Parts: sequence; structure tokens; C-alpha cells
Amino acid sequence: MCYVLKEGVSKIRMHHQYYLYKQVMHLKKRGILSFAITILLLLAVWMMVGKAGAYDEPEEALHATEEGLTLIPVQQVDKEALFFFIKDDRHIGAAKVQKGIFGWKAGMMSMNLLDTERIGGELNRLFVHGDDLVYSLVRKGDERSVKVGDEKATMLNVKSLLPEESEFIKLRWNDLYVWYIEKSFHSHKEIKLLHKPDGEVIDSMVLKR
Repeated sequence: MCYVLKEGVSKIRMHHQYYLYKQVMHLKKRGILSFAITILLLLAVWMMVGKAGAYDEPEEALHATEEGLTLIPVQQVDKEALFFFIKDDRHIGAAKVQKGIFGWKAGMMSMNLLDTERIGGELNRLFVHGDDLVYSLVRKGDERSVKVGDEKATMLNVKSLLPEESEFIKLRWNDLYVWYIEKSFHSHKEIKLLHKPDGEVIDSMVLKR
């Protein structure tokens, strides 16, 4: 009799343990499933956010950010592209575009009011973009060079870089050049406009930030 009772208790205990085991496994499966669903949802949100504002080409990213820009492509190094741009024939600006997993996204943009008629043969108003880009405009850039401290600036012929359809802007910006230098400078650096053939200093000013 005792043996039968013990055997019955043992069977009940085994059934109970098996039931508990199934419950635990069921909860684990539900937990894993919930975790997987959460991860998938987070991944979907991350992809949606990442794709928002991302484009196949850097020019597309800038046009989507600001309408009416005439772009002046400067350089593209690895996953970053630098552009200058003209807007409404009265503004000049600079922008950097970065390439990520989902495509190109516009970064910082700066825009400045400019009267091209007032640009003469000397140094003109300076523009600063971020912490490491200084630029301005000058005439007769094929005959002149610019130095910021001991660093020589890059000179760009605006007309040659404008798109074919920008005939009106080409006429207005016909003999203008953008000079720029990408480097972090402290204040009070001397900027010199030089005559290329003989190195004569045509004009100078001090960079103040």
C-alpha cells in the first residue's frame, strides 16, 4: 500500500515538474519572440530614419535641402563632398555633404548676401564656413593668387564650373573666381593677394574670427 502511494506521489510530482517545465519553455519562447519583434521594429525605424534625407548623389541632397541653388562642385574625397553655390544671383554659400550607409546627406550649409558689382581688384569680404573653411571672391584669378599665412589658397574659375544651363549667371559671374582654403586657422592670420608673375602684394588684410 505504501509503495503504491509513493509511486502515485512520484507520478504526480513528475507530471507537475513536466507541467512547470512546459510553462517555463513557453514563457522563454514568448520572451524570445517578443525580443525578436522588438529588434525588428527598432531595425525598421532605424532604416526609415537613415533613409530619410539620403540620396544617391550629393547634388540631389543639396537640391532637396534648399531650392534654387546653382551648384559649384569643388571636390569629393572619400565620403565627403564640398560645394559652393549661388542662389538668386545675390547669395553665395558653401555646403558639405556626407555619404553614409543609405546615401548622401546634406550637412552644414552657410549662405551670405553678395553684390558682385562691388567686387573689385582687391581682397573682398571674407566668408567662414564651420571651423575649417575660409573663402571669398576675387577678379582676375588667373593672374593672381591668395595666401593665408603661409598657406596658398585654391583658386576656382566660377564660370568654368557652372552648369551649361546657367547662362545668365555665367554672364554676371564671368570674370569672378572663388578662392578657398580648408584648414583651421586662428585669428589674426594675414591674407595676401599676390600678382602671380612677380609675387607683388596687391592687397592684404587680417583674418579675424
